[in-house]
Order: sequence, then C-alpha cells, then structure tokens
Amino acid sequence: MSTDNIQTFTFKLEDDEGKLVVKGEISGKTEIPLFDDLKFNGIIALLHSIDKENFSKSDKNHLFDHYLKEIEETISEMKKYNQFQGRRNEDH
Repeated sequence: MSTDNIQTFTFKLEDDEGKLVVKGEISGKTEIPLFDDLKFNGIIALLHSIDKENFSKSDKNHLFDHYLKEIEETISEMKKYNQFQGRRNEDH
C-alpha cells in the first residue's frame, strides 16, 4: 500500500462510568471530512473478522445477540440524523 494520502484515526469507547472499553487505531486512504469513509472501512473489516462460532464455543450466544442488536440499533439511529456523533441508547 502506498503511503500517499494515508490518514490515521484513533478511537476509544468508554462505559457510562468513563472506564475504557476499547481503544484502537485505523489507517488508510480517505476522501471524506473527518475520515468517515475510513471509519466505515474499519468497521467493515472488524465485522468480517468476527465468527459467531466463537461465541457458541464459549457458551456466550447471548453476547453475540447483544452486540448485533446494538449495531443494528446504532445504524438505525445513524440513518435518522445528518449528525450523529455517538448518540447512545439510554437502556445500557
């Protein structure tokens, strides 16, 4: 991959108490302000790396269902607004 126009975005997710849940970094080409296309590509790459089988083997299918529901709800909310920036469900 050429390093021309390669940008890096660092992200983190904290729980309701401000404790770190996850932190990461993605790099790639971007054409959209605030690297939103890069963020989507990072999400897609991560989703492609998840196997439901691992949740089954761990007897944690409920967690798979929980995460899938949260993703679906987040996407649904994103579609409603021109600006989203992490509106969260209040039932967490």
